[in-house]
Amino acid sequence: MRNTYLQFVQLITGILIAILLSIHMVIQHLDAILGIFGIDVKNATSWQSMIGRAKQGIWIFIYIALLVFTLYHAFNGLRNIILELTSSARAERIATTIIIIVAIIFLALGVYVPIALSS
Repeated sequence: MRNTYLQFVQLITGILIAILLSIHMVIQHLDAILGIFGIDVKNATSWQSMIGRAKQGIWIFIYIALLVFTLYHAFNGLRNIILELTSSARAERIATTIIIIVAIIFLALGVYVPIALSS
């Protein structure tokens, strides 16, 4: 049952990554397409534009959510691959513990950037 739940969360995070990454890519790199719909985004990749977005709460939320979903999706997938290769319960616990520690470190470093830019 636990693995079914983790696989379901893996599927949901994949869908959420696709949605949030699509939003990010459209705003950042498809300004010509946005112009067709009447949305004027000039120099979306310039430093001033990026800092302006970094100070808006919705973008901080989007970037942190994208980070959280991507970290979970990637590290859970890596964990599943490692668990398929191991045969002992002890090795599985060790691998899971190491993956959780590394994921928390990456999360802390990744969350620091949007929060630091917003202030």
